[in-house]
Amino acid sequence: LAYTVGLHWIYISLHEYGGLPSWLAALATLLLSLYVALYALGALALIRWLKLNTRQWIAPFAIAAIVTLAEWCRGTFLTGFPWLAIGYLAIDTPLSGYAPVLGVYGVGFLSVLTVMWAAQTIRHRSWPAFCALLVILAGGFGLSQHRFTEPTGAPLKVALIQGAIEQSMKFDPNREAQALQTHLEIARPAAGPGGAHLMVFPETAMVRPWDLAPPEYRDAFHRLTQAGGASVMLGLPLRDADGYRNSLIAIHESTPPGSFAARYDKHHLVPFGEFIPWGFRWFVDLMNMPLGDFQRGAKRQDPIAVRDQRIGVNICFEDLFGEEIIAPLSPEVPAAQQPTILLNISNLAWFGNTIALSQHLAISRMRAMETGRPMIRATNTGATAAVDHRGVVTDQIAFGSPGLLFAQVRGMQGITPYSRWGNLPILAISLLFLAIAIAMKARRA
Repeated sequence: LAYTVGLHWIYISLHEYGGLPSWLAALATLLLSLYVALYALGALALIRWLKLNTRQWIAPFAIAAIVTLAEWCRGTFLTGFPWLAIGYLAIDTPLSGYAPVLGVYGVGFLSVLTVMWAAQTIRHRSWPAFCALLVILAGGFGLSQHRFTEPTGAPLKVALIQGAIEQSMKFDPNREAQALQTHLEIARPAAGPGGAHLMVFPETAMVRPWDLAPPEYRDAFHRLTQAGGASVMLGLPLRDADGYRNSLIAIHESTPPGSFAARYDKHHLVPFGEFIPWGFRWFVDLMNMPLGDFQRGAKRQDPIAVRDQRIGVNICFEDLFGEEIIAPLSPEVPAAQQPTILLNISNLAWFGNTIALSQHLAISRMRAMETGRPMIRATNTGATAAVDHRGVVTDQIAFGSPGLLFAQVRGMQGITPYSRWGNLPILAISLLFLAIAIAMKARRA
């Protein structure tokens, strides 16, 4: 039930925009929720099998370990779907201080651990559990005050465009020009002398591939760069010899008219939306959506340089996958090639003005904490926001409203422990406590 409530916006996408009958959209949403819940059920089954006594010292650690391993499996298997991970619930608590060290799964582990210790404190009047609880919370607060990364380069003046284009209008060929004009009108105050250094338009701001767009469309974005020397980034499909890609392109003042200077191609594609899993063509054919089989971008792509900063791009739900976000921040990558600012472009209009927008913002905030990098977000309907390297939202446009967000963004350099080691430490810790719990059960038997 909890997962169905948390993912209810899937129904809106399938029924209101996909045209599926209400019963079939509801069934599909329920089946997805059941699939997600299977991992939690597996964790509960393992906890039950271990017959843990809540008075045992190992019980809180083993339960936290099992839940963490189940969540990691859910975020990894079958392309992964780590939405609603427990760690996001703690994003505004002292436990979020552990994000740069252990990532979202580590924060989730500690969240379960603190709940278990709180229960032991209340139920059994356990002073050791109470003291351990205080130590964990104090440690999180202390880590939140530590700076793992440091500022680099001059701040970037960024303008983030939220078009609030209705989904029913977005892919209508007869209203394509109107949608594009809306984006350009919103962006115009950011152009010109003293304006933004970088203007960012959301995912599929243009729905037509660059090479198939009328010249006046391409020229309109080029003119924005000429007015004040700003760079422009926008989301659109790109067409290559082997197929289409969901991409972002960058246009600089020096870019020749009609072309672009750099690109990012989405690597982690959305099942059903951007690629069709084997055996489900019939389901996709039932929907009235512009879906298709996109090609994946390369796993490692260079950040896009804008003035003193390097922008690491991710598109839509790619920011769900922490280990993919930190890939260009590994010690093997020279510091001069590591991104200093993270950028997410999205179009969540598919899901209406629902909790999905807030959930996705929390995900981006966690990625900022894990990497020690600011995250800027340009979306169609929300959440268009600027998030600093501590995961704090410094400014945001209201959901569903057209608007232009100006932000001063300072890039950060350096490597957090999570960027260095990824999920390996928390997985090793979880496996260790699980092994101890299994050994203790075997000894009792």
